[in-house]
Amino acid sequence: MLNMILLDIETGDFDVDSGIYEVALQVVENGKVIESEHIAEVEDENSIHQGMGAGYAQIAHDETKKKRFRAIINKYKYPIVAHNVTFDRKFLVHFGWLDEDYKCYDSVRAIKYANPDLFSYSLGYLLRFYEIKHPLTHIALDDVKALYKVIQKANPTVWIPLYKVAPRRFKHFAEATAHVEGQSTVFQRKRIVFTGASPYPRVLMQEIAKKCGATVTGSVSSKTDLLICGDKPGSKLSKARELGTEIETDEWFIDAVSKDLQLETAVVTRQTTTATIDTAMMKKFKKISELEDKIVNIALLPNRIQAKVEEILISHMKVAGINKGSNGYRVDAIIYDDDGRNYVLLKKAKELQIKTIPLSKFNQLILT
Repeated sequence: MLNMILLDIETGDFDVDSGIYEVALQVVENGKVIESEHIAEVEDENSIHQGMGAGYAQIAHDETKKKRFRAIINKYKYPIVAHNVTFDRKFLVHFGWLDEDYKCYDSVRAIKYANPDLFSYSLGYLLRFYEIKHPLTHIALDDVKALYKVIQKANPTVWIPLYKVAPRRFKHFAEATAHVEGQSTVFQRKRIVFTGASPYPRVLMQEIAKKCGATVTGSVSSKTDLLICGDKPGSKLSKARELGTEIETDEWFIDAVSKDLQLETAVVTRQTTTATIDTAMMKKFKKISELEDKIVNIALLPNRIQAKVEEILISHMKVAGINKGSNGYRVDAIIYDDDGRNYVLLKKAKELQIKTIPLSKFNQLILT
């Protein structure tokens, strides 16, 4: 997609009531950035470096700021692209910045189609995987610039617009998914928790998740793969953040189901692109010879990624063993989450001259 408006916003929290603090836009025309806009109001310049909207005033109800945003949208009329667009869109529609029917695309989905074998699709991970030298500051304009660079590198060719269901039409959506058991594997072997207030009946959403292969539970634990949040999600959101669990919105859930079942045309069949991804995920990974017959520690990986890495190491790398101990020094190599945290285990590994491999580098090696 050559023409698009890249978007990022910074909010007070997951709940729309927390407001909007920054909105950043980059207009891309024929693959080149032709205009950038940062919509914000500085409140404390010394706090801006903290990111996540710190140092900026709440602007959700600021009509002047809304007009600046709409002026760009109306001038170009290109589709909006954001990383996890359901989140940004939820805020912008709620506060009247964006029309309900404006066409939006999720860069996460597009990059998954382009490269389905990554362990994570967070913006930070993608910057590391594609070896892009750009700091992830969680300042809106910086993050939009980072997204542009990632899209240039990933070069996605399959773009599918966000599927939206108004609450009043959710009954029709539920009816369309009533007989899909076994026909969708979008949440196969996933443990899902729903939380927060929602205009979509939770009982129906849970039932849809089960029919799409998920196990639905009531509490967040280290075994949870996905937390689906409505408004005011509370303690489950805090727990998920603590554990590094993937967090998505109700709108994301509906979009994911609809795309897998092609509900836009009311045909309960699998998307050819999804089928392509399923096949690609089963392909052989490249063997890393230096790991063969070695003992590898994976304790410094998020729980949801450990199982994937363990399967690859055992099935494709032919390692001698897996160690999951946080003080497991009697190993030949350590694969760790390169998210910038200082791990004691890594410091000890350096002293003992144990080979350490960042997760993004391991991901590169098995796909090269």
